[in-house]
Amino acid sequence: MSNVVIEQNEASIRHEIYLPPQEIKHLYAIAQNGATDSINSLRDFLGMNVDIHLNCLGFLPFSILIDRIKLYYQNNIGFHLRFFGDIAGEIYTFFCEQDALNLIERMLGQKRKPGRGLNRVETSVLSELVNIVSNTFWRALSEKTNLNWYFTPPAPVADLNRSLIYSAKIYNLDNLLLHFEYIIPLLEIRFQLIILPAKNTMNKILAKLSALPAPESE
Repeated sequence: MSNVVIEQNEASIRHEIYLPPQEIKHLYAIAQNGATDSINSLRDFLGMNVDIHLNCLGFLPFSILIDRIKLYYQNNIGFHLRFFGDIAGEIYTFFCEQDALNLIERMLGQKRKPGRGLNRVETSVLSELVNIVSNTFWRALSEKTNLNWYFTPPAPVADLNRSLIYSAKIYNLDNLLLHFEYIIPLLEIRFQLIILPAKNTMNKILAKLSALPAPESE
């Protein structure tokens, strides 16, 4: 699949990680179905006729994620969720700062003063969008895999890189993280959803996906 990317470094190559194509295709379809299922809720929330698409599914080591954020997303607004149950780990979602501010201005119908931090109402706009997309992904994955897992409400993150590094220290993470990039074309907004899976979480998900019928050929 052209919009699935697997990136590795020397450490992950040494672990000889294998990602089975059929299961990855299932995971992509689940994420896309989750995005599709969120459309009505997003339209109600945003008050406009928007669509949302999964642009890319990526697998990458933690160190590459940190480097990429420093390079491309230095000015960001992020949120953090923790998930637990049959699978465990952390979810981080973030926007480029300008995309987030544009969305807030569209929602609230007024220009913001430059340089001012987000107030509670503005933060809640982004938090609710994150909540909608996270919930529909949770529902789509749960229905396909019968995994019982739950997550905490989105909480704002003051320093994305620092929070990610802290999470990596307290969790024994799988070797590769999951990166979903979503696009809302009408608003020209992209946002990133990163899953930091605790050890064996990916194996549990892939094992459940392997029991599903083979996906249809493209």
